[in-house]
Amino acid sequence: MGKKKVRNGSACLLLIGVLLAFLCGCGGGDSGSVSPPEVPGTGTGIPGIDSIRQEFLDAVNQARSVPRMCGSDSYPAAPAVAWNDDLAMAAYLHSSDMAINGFFSHTGSDGSSPGDRITREGYDWRTYGENIAVNYPTVSAVMQGWLGSDGHCRNIMNRNFEEIGAAYAEGVYSGTPSAPYWTFELAASR
Repeated sequence: MGKKKVRNGSACLLLIGVLLAFLCGCGGGDSGSVSPPEVPGTGTGIPGIDSIRQEFLDAVNQARSVPRMCGSDSYPAAPAVAWNDDLAMAAYLHSSDMAINGFFSHTGSDGSSPGDRITREGYDWRTYGENIAVNYPTVSAVMQGWLGSDGHCRNIMNRNFEEIGAAYAEGVYSGTPSAPYWTFELAASR
């Protein structure tokens, strides 16, 4: 019986030693290396949206700030629009659909229209428009392309649109392996 107590005592001492070694190994560190808690961001977490959000909004509002000819139609300067993450998500999902499935159309691979996709993201629209483009490398390039196209330019200058969202996703297009597929949603809510 004495041996049994000794074994238990030895086991306890061994356990205490291991715990002390572990706790000492976990100690301190430089107090200057403590990181503050992360503050949640306001972005979507999707690079195809977050990386272009401000540049895109600025480009659209700059284009709307001056009178413009869209084909043979003259448009006065239009009020600035605001960014909407629901519209941006609808845009991103459509860009991703086109990039993944290798097509270029306002109709989604599931037969959805722009209005269907905007509604799915929770946006209660009274009017909407959509511009799409492919293989333009930058926000500036795609905006210039749309402003040079009568219908796309009309969407940009349409005073009825109050909010926008845009995104791109990369996919293969005409042999280009990482071509940006752009979708630009314009709308006004009820």
